[in-house]
Order: sequence, then C-alpha cells, then structure tokens
Amino acid sequence: MKSIIFIINGAKKHNKKLKSILNYFSNSHSFSKVEVRKTQYRGHAKKIANENCSKFDYLIVVGGDGTLNEAINGIDFTSDIIVGLLPYGTANDFSRGQKLQFDAHFLFELIENDSYKTIDIGLVKSCDNQSAINRRFINIADIGLGGFITQKILKNENKFLSGKLKYAQAILNGMVQYSKTELKIEGDYNFQGKVLTLAVCNGPYFGYGLCIAPDADIQNRSLNITCIGDVSLIDYFKNIRNIKRGVILEHSEINYTSIQNIQIYHTKKASPIEVDGEFIGYTPISIQILPDKVKFLLP
Repeated sequence: MKSIIFIINGAKKHNKKLKSILNYFSNSHSFSKVEVRKTQYRGHAKKIANENCSKFDYLIVVGGDGTLNEAINGIDFTSDIIVGLLPYGTANDFSRGQKLQFDAHFLFELIENDSYKTIDIGLVKSCDNQSAINRRFINIADIGLGGFITQKILKNENKFLSGKLKYAQAILNGMVQYSKTELKIEGDYNFQGKVLTLAVCNGPYFGYGLCIAPDADIQNRSLNITCIGDVSLIDYFKNIRNIKRGVILEHSEINYTSIQNIQIYHTKKASPIEVDGEFIGYTPISIQILPDKVKFLLP
C-alpha cells in the first residue's frame, strides 16, 4: 500500500471542500499512511518536502504556484517521490496549464491509475557574487514587469485585500511606476535592448490566466521564451485579451523562441525577477532547463 503526505498552505483558510477532500483520503483504506502538514511560515513547504520526500510515495501540495514552488525546491531529485497538486491558491496558473482539478476523486484516480509523467524543471542562478540566487521553478520565471508586480504584492500588507485585488493594485502601480530596463541576453537566445517583460516558460500560463507561452510544454526538455521588448504598457494591456486566448502576437518588439540555457545581464539598472509568483531578487542571472527531474501526477 502507498503512503501519502499533504503539504497545505497554512496561510489560507480551510473551506468545506478542502476538509472533505482530506477526510476522503484519511478515511480511505487504499493508503498505508496519510499525513497532513500545514505550513507555518514562508519557506516551510520547502523544509517539509525536503524532510519527507524519501519517507512517502506521494507528496501532494495543497496550495497555489508559490507553495508548489517551495515544495519543488525542497525535494531531492534522486528520491522516488511522486508529486501532485490540489490547486488551492489565488492564481493557480500551473494547474490551469496542466488541467488539474481541486477534486478528491480526480486526484484519487490519478494515483490509482499511476498517472504520472516525468517533467522538466527550470533553474535560476546568480551570475555574480553580489547575490546568492539558486531557485528552481516549475512554471515560469519572469524578468521585468512581472517581477516588479510580484514585489509590490509582497510588500502589500493590507490584510483586507484579497490576492486578486492586491494583484490588480500592483498592476495599476506598474502602469504608473514601472520603467523598462535594458537587458543583454546571451546563450541560446541573443538580444540587447529595452525589455518590458521576459518570460522564460516551462508552462504556458502566468499572471492570473495569461497564456504568455502557448507552445510551452513541461516535457519537451526546453524552456519557451516570450520577450516583450520596447512595448508601451498601454500597448501591452491592449493585447491582454489576445494573450489570455493564447494568441501569438505579431509585433516587431515581441519575440518567441525556445532555449536550454541563457544568461541575462542588465546594462544599467537591475531588473526584478519572479518565479512561480514569488519575488526572488534581481539580475544578473542564468536560467537553464533541468530535463526529466520530477515525477508529477498529470491527467
């Protein structure tokens, strides 16, 4: 019989559906052990995952992209753990791209049918000695506007605003305050110029349902790049509907390609970076694909 551990984002309230899902698995006779752990602070999911990835057969994250990112950074790639996700976050962009559901029967069937695939992971590392960035990502790394918006959300301590409202407020701040930085990109993709946002994508969605990289595939051993260069914020937001629909934008300042490894430098001002909705620091950085690293429950 299999054993399973749930890592739950402790910052979110448990609604009735979540309680029923947990009860469903706890009362099931299909597992030798079912353990539920709630995170208590930022980074706790990483610690829990690291300590338990060799003790269980399945590790199920109950949360959003940020909690999943923490867990992915904690697991040992040499372990046999199979990771899954019950999407219970605010944006849930990774689960949107992989068609996952917040449903007990859906998850149980994936486990029962041994329905997992070995997926790729991205890795962001510092290119200098000024910082110590070393962060995996499962969905998307975003340099520029996305990093700025995520940083604003992190600094917003208003407990009365929902995650979506904080995001909307951060976008408005971005429209007023953000100025494009000049980046130099080397490696599998070469570019120099002003950049509004550089999305390096393992999965297709970011930013609450924006299909920024329609061709991104977590199993193709490469990362898809969408480089939005010297585009005005007004022009960018005019195209939001098309981006949501996954339309490839035809614009002289927008480029699409795929890579295995790139280095990103700023020429003057450092550019903010986010991975899976979490702010992690500033350029310069390198980004690379780590192919076939994690067994993940997928339909």
